[in-house]
Amino acid sequence: MSKQLITKFNSIKEWKDYCFSTHKLYLKNPHFKKWINKKEIYIFNLSNLKKDSIKYIKSGLEDAIKLAKLHFKVFYGDIDNFKKIMNSGNKKIDSTNLLKAVIEERNKNHKEHASIFVFNKPIKSQDSVIKDGEALTYVSEGITAFSFSAFKDYPPSFLMRRGKHEALHLLGLNSHHEDTKVKGYKHNVPCNMNYNAPTKYLCSKCRDALVYFWIGVEYAAENK
Repeated sequence: MSKQLITKFNSIKEWKDYCFSTHKLYLKNPHFKKWINKKEIYIFNLSNLKKDSIKYIKSGLEDAIKLAKLHFKVFYGDIDNFKKIMNSGNKKIDSTNLLKAVIEERNKNHKEHASIFVFNKPIKSQDSVIKDGEALTYVSEGITAFSFSAFKDYPPSFLMRRGKHEALHLLGLNSHHEDTKVKGYKHNVPCNMNYNAPTKYLCSKCRDALVYFWIGVEYAAENK
């Protein structure tokens, strides 16, 4: 196994400045500008997870929104337009086809909100396969796709942690907690942005990253 690469920062200020500046690439994408201005996120449940289970994912998502101090609203979306993706006969969801279908649907409806998909199939993304509680996120396009097993019962705490973790990715936290080391923060603390999302708690380092990312977005867009 190759050694994990860790990006190091020499001070909290250096970290905050870095997080402030990471908005630049996203704002070049017209989809990003549209979905953050729309301030709406829709959940599309194309799995056999029950409504109560989806509520836990939604709760984690709303917790992430609150941490970012955003005023986004979360709704349940109409799945009819996306059933063909789930019922294509393929054993895996093709992430490229999903991205294309979402963009086409948005263009047709002239509505550019963020979208959270919940599938019972693995998701193929380039050379990797997303499965069993993992997710794939396109931040610029505002799309997250979860893959859950159709044969497992997931504890509410797991669903909430995973919902929050992936929502934080969607809201601009690209790095996992263990990918960076910043002088001035405690290092060995449990954090929702650890790869396996072991807790609901978001550490000070990742919380600052989220806040300063959005300070950067608002500064550049001149809009709250």
